Amino acid sequence: MIKRLVLFTIAVVVLATSVLLLQKWYISSHGGGLSYSLDAIYIFHFIAYLIIVAAVELLSKKLPNQVGFFYLASVFIKIGFFVLLFKDTIFSDNPMNFLERISIIIPFFTFLIIEAIYSGKLMNEQ
Repeated sequence: MIKRLVLFTIAVVVLATSVLLLQKWYISSHGGGLSYSLDAIYIFHFIAYLIIVAAVELLSKKLPNQVGFFYLASVFIKIGFFVLLFKDTIFSDNPMNFLERISIIIPFFTFLIIEAIYSGKLMNEQ
């Protein structure tokens, strides 16, 4: 359990760092800037990833049939916390340009896919 979580988390750190650096490079090469901290968004998603996969891992031992439902609920809770924490960025008076909007979506879907893969592997093992 711990070994699988640690190895998967190391892979996630490498992947997320690569995507973050690639995204920052793309933004700077196009002369754009963001009105918010991209690092803060990645940190939020990484912390949410850790909480979700640890909870899914623990839940799979006690209630293996409920892992899928828990994962689905955790995604909605994660979206709610994201909107709550970054409401000033998302709902600002100044409209976001395409680069700013896509820069919010990329980390969300990156971590969403990673969490789904982890949860799916865990459910398939049971």
